[in-house]
Amino acid sequence: TATGQDKWHSTVIDKMLRNEKYMGDALLQKTYTVDFMTKKKVKNTGIVPQYYVEDDHEAIIPKELFYRVQEEMMRRASLCKAAVTRKKNQRSRYSSTYALTGMLICGKCGQEYRRVTWARNGKKKVVWRCSNRLTNGVKKCGESETLEENTLNRAVMEAIHRITSDDMEFMENFRQNIIHVIGNYSTAKESEEYEEKIKEKQEEMVALIAENAKTGSYTPEFDERYRTIAEEINALKEAQKTARNEKWMADSYEQRIQDIDHYLSTSTCQIPEFDNDLVRRLIST
Repeated sequence: TATGQDKWHSTVIDKMLRNEKYMGDALLQKTYTVDFMTKKKVKNTGIVPQYYVEDDHEAIIPKELFYRVQEEMMRRASLCKAAVTRKKNQRSRYSSTYALTGMLICGKCGQEYRRVTWARNGKKKVVWRCSNRLTNGVKKCGESETLEENTLNRAVMEAIHRITSDDMEFMENFRQNIIHVIGNYSTAKESEEYEEKIKEKQEEMVALIAENAKTGSYTPEFDERYRTIAEEINALKEAQKTARNEKWMADSYEQRIQDIDHYLSTSTCQIPEFDNDLVRRLIST
């Protein structure tokens, strides 16, 4: 790693994937100095203004790649494990190992199915079962079906082959569906309202701190109000980031259509057996 460590931690990689500096932009004042004597710095949660500068320096990766990564991270976040199937205080985590993860839903309780391995008499069999039943027992979901993976994979492939039997017609419909999705970005605009609202909230926070400093005492009311404003600022920043991403997607609309046409002209969806990667791409698209 940059600090000489042998092991890479997921939190470090996550920060790298979200760091706008790699695409040549810069978000200024992510941290600020609270003590000029010790030069102690803390994360900026809205105490001081932040400024976003586009094309601040030479990029290491194309902006197109950066925004596609953000899009994929948001997609994966939407597929994370439901709270009802997690243990207390357990963080939700996306799994990309199996194509059907997060896509099989129990018809009895509405929760996701999970891939498990049964071992009986020295023989192993892979099945998919309701995660709610696995985690919380039959009292929560006692009527869900157990699906053998081989049977499930055959059913998926039969469905794909039926849909793609007319390769040219499928490819054109596939193309139009993708264009319809990314076309939603074509009218997206980055609103300046976010910047104004963030500034208003930051001024409100500064005023709150100044007012509390006059009294010279710390109160639960101050703490609650401070937390509320900080959460509102963070929510506005997330919305601003999403709007900025969508604006970039709109700007790159034509290029993405060309990429799709090139991919489809050199690809076929007639696959002889279950392919994890291609099945995932077809279903998620």
